[in-house]
Amino acid sequence: MAEQELIICEAQLEDAKSLSEVLKLVQEETDFLTRDSDSPAMSAEQAEIFIDSQLQKENAICFVAKLGSQVVGVLNVSAGTFAKTNHIGEVFIAVKKTYQSYGIGSFLMEALIDWAEHTSAIRRLELEVQVRNDKAVGLYQKFGFVIEGTKQRGAKTKNGEFLDVYAMAKLID
Repeated sequence: MAEQELIICEAQLEDAKSLSEVLKLVQEETDFLTRDSDSPAMSAEQAEIFIDSQLQKENAICFVAKLGSQVVGVLNVSAGTFAKTNHIGEVFIAVKKTYQSYGIGSFLMEALIDWAEHTSAIRRLELEVQVRNDKAVGLYQKFGFVIEGTKQRGAKTKNGEFLDVYAMAKLID
């Protein structure tokens, strides 16, 4: 990868088109996500509505990793609205395949942990990851996530092969 400045920031409305494009692409290029190339893609208009919604919430955030104006990675945290569980943030992360193995996932995770530690709204982060996704499991463990359990047959491939999924979490103190 040619040397370029990577910027990790909270997604803004002007990132909507690029965000929708990266989400569509990662959906097509990996089978580690729940959504796949057969799933409907988020349009630029839907991405704009989504970003606006995330910007309004205290217990949610959408980070983007950008090279210039191009989004190459995303990390999103969503949390519920019920008082008993609105402190739990559900984490989603994806990086375009051509930009993987350059540390972008780590930069996104650093931004996540910093944000979570500086907001009183989130006290627990959760995610699910396929057991076979060694790189992702290693990344999450590097940032203090622990495996709390295994969901047998928690996902399946396009060919119908069942896959186990780890439930991982990190407490924010």
